[in-house]
Amino acid sequence: MVRKSKVIATLGLNTDSILEDIITSSVDAVLIDTYYGSEEENVERIKRVKELREKLNKNTAIIYDIDHIYAQSKYKLIKIDENNVDFACANDVDFIACPFVSNLDEIKKVKDILEKNNKKDIGLIVKVDCKEAYDNIDEIISFADSIMINRDELGVEVPYQDLPNVQKEIIRKANDNTKEVILTTQMLHSMIYNPRPTRAEVSDVANAIIDGVDAVMLIEETAIGNYPKEALETIDRIIKYVESQNSLTENDVKNSDQKMSIAHAISISTKHIIDSLDVNNIVTYTKSGSTAKFIAKYRPKVPVLAVVPTKEKARKLALTRGITTFIEPKTLMMDEMLENAALYSKESGLAKEGDYILITAGQPDLGKENTPPTDFVNVRRV
Repeated sequence: MVRKSKVIATLGLNTDSILEDIITSSVDAVLIDTYYGSEEENVERIKRVKELREKLNKNTAIIYDIDHIYAQSKYKLIKIDENNVDFACANDVDFIACPFVSNLDEIKKVKDILEKNNKKDIGLIVKVDCKEAYDNIDEIISFADSIMINRDELGVEVPYQDLPNVQKEIIRKANDNTKEVILTTQMLHSMIYNPRPTRAEVSDVANAIIDGVDAVMLIEETAIGNYPKEALETIDRIIKYVESQNSLTENDVKNSDQKMSIAHAISISTKHIIDSLDVNNIVTYTKSGSTAKFIAKYRPKVPVLAVVPTKEKARKLALTRGITTFIEPKTLMMDEMLENAALYSKESGLAKEGDYILITAGQPDLGKENTPPTDFVNVRRV
């Protein structure tokens, strides 16, 4: 069974010796955090992840957690450390995670730095880590590429009894706006010290998946915990079981009343088609990844295989729930797309001989600058 929800592991001293095992396993992304390593150590970790993902043919994304500067009270955030943004650019990571600083002005500076460094393709994850961030959640969602709910810091300012509903609200809003949402903090906290989770932690992870998160992230459990490998195996097992209960994991996402693109409309139609047919997976040809994200937004009951032109584009989908990627660098004609889709599904382990697959694509002769819009749906047998 292919796991739909994504898993992120934070790297630290206790992962250095098992990094190849982590990349080999079903981890979708790794987080590099200055709290768990010096600049030299983190440069080496980024280098090793890049080497291993090439060696193992994995599209593991690298997230860099940029640091921030506090006021003298050591509590109030006042600005983002721009040197860390430069570090992320120099080391060519896939995403950066930014704390929220009073308003979006500081975070907008981050995008400016990315553009000046010709790294505007680095995805921007904004952390919801304080009450001000929650109060500005709509603006944050409209601006960010992805959202990270940091329950530890958010829980300091939001009454503990309110936190579950706040979490659900943020997840729902991110889902509605086709933005990935990551949940983190104490997912399997007891596994820092013990080889097994508590029942409460299992329920916490399960409920996050049911609520519709795209990804869950382990922090101390992998970075400094005694059982990093076991923690990753545990969270993988929990997620797969919850997702096997289809009635629990399907998520009703609100449709916009506004006019939408053809690609978006076709993405909605795929959900209705597979609900009516016995289809094993969806294959979508997408240059930018946006069609794959639209399809994933409606939480189809089968996995989505996004056929993208580069590994960089594949890594940009590493945090999106339900998406597996396949690299096809050539621009194919329509008959080649339809023929090859079955081969890609079989090679990715998503379909076998005799299965039905649903294909979305754009007709190349209608595209502009070799970027055909998605305007075609086909169902065929493998």
